[in-house]
Amino acid sequence: MSINENNLWLSYKNGNVDALFTIHELLYADLFEYGRNITLDQELIKDTINQFFLYLWDKRESVNEPNNLKSYIIVSFRRRLLMEIKESKKTDSLVDGALSLFVAPSPEDFLIADQSDLEMRLKVRKALDKLPKRQRELIILKYYEELSYEEIGLKTSLSIRTIYNKLYEAIKFLKKEVLFILL
Repeated sequence: MSINENNLWLSYKNGNVDALFTIHELLYADLFEYGRNITLDQELIKDTINQFFLYLWDKRESVNEPNNLKSYIIVSFRRRLLMEIKESKKTDSLVDGALSLFVAPSPEDFLIADQSDLEMRLKVRKALDKLPKRQRELIILKYYEELSYEEIGLKTSLSIRTIYNKLYEAIKFLKKEVLFILL
């Protein structure tokens, strides 16, 4: 691990949420692209990345110091994504690694993925309507308007920790609710 990565990791482990946000920003694109090699469900990838970083925050005191930050994060994210796919019974969206080297997705695959995304968005919308007003507002600001935690704090007058906690509760509820709707 380089000096900057080492300092960033130690800062994160010591409770600096900005360090975690920096790691998130540095590796988000890599994690998303890596996730696309595993599943076609882009929303699942995005949700899993965010859940993974919430998990990292919760476990910051017990995680080990990695030799290579990027590799550690990608391997850990991969395990979490595969677990999410298994738990949400989305095994049909797994991309067969060997087959995907020879066959590009067909236009029908993209159409089916778009229809699935639309259905999922409608289900998420129904679940969002069940959230308390403040949690719904924070979800919209973070994931629809794509504001940073700092920007949300300025807009809502909430502390970053409160925003983090309320988003965590909201995502946890949405996950259960959407899974219930799917079943």
